[in-house]
Amino acid sequence: MEVDRGWAGASARRESLGMRGPERARWERGAEGEAIVGAAIAGVPGLGLLHDRAMPRRRANIDHIAIAPAGIYVIDAKHYRGEPRVDTIDGARRLFVGAADATELVDAVRWQARAVDAILGESGVPVRAILCFVGASWSISNGLLIDGVGVTSPDRLVTLLRAPGPLDATAIAELRARLDAALSPA
Repeated sequence: MEVDRGWAGASARRESLGMRGPERARWERGAEGEAIVGAAIAGVPGLGLLHDRAMPRRRANIDHIAIAPAGIYVIDAKHYRGEPRVDTIDGARRLFVGAADATELVDAVRWQARAVDAILGESGVPVRAILCFVGASWSISNGLLIDGVGVTSPDRLVTLLRAPGPLDATAIAELRARLDAALSPA
């Protein structure tokens, strides 16, 4: 595996340095969640990994990109308490974690996955959006799917990334190199 120029949680940790009180604690907790997910996926052999990448022409970042045999996973790590669930309200599916409505996270990670897909052009490689919740409680054996976005825990994410697929080591390395060149560390 090639060495990444970014590291998990770097931009969130930098952001926290200019803050005080609860806001600083929230950013530090986010950085910790990103580091936990980064460490979990780093243990999966054969992946091409990129961490903490700047979005083109945006202030936002992508926490993790994992190029696996089954495709590319754009992973947004969140450090939340509570149980993730999907409820339907007024005919619309919404993601909640505990009592908090977290639906905007679904839209954000889907947007990130679309940006990665656009960088690759017509590659034919599936790009999937994943929300990975650290510290959440889970009463279901698998994660959730809401509007095409996977919602899961770090251990279930590792299982997902180990799935077989058509991409071999050469294809994974080539895709990683393309994304590394297009997305600088945040």
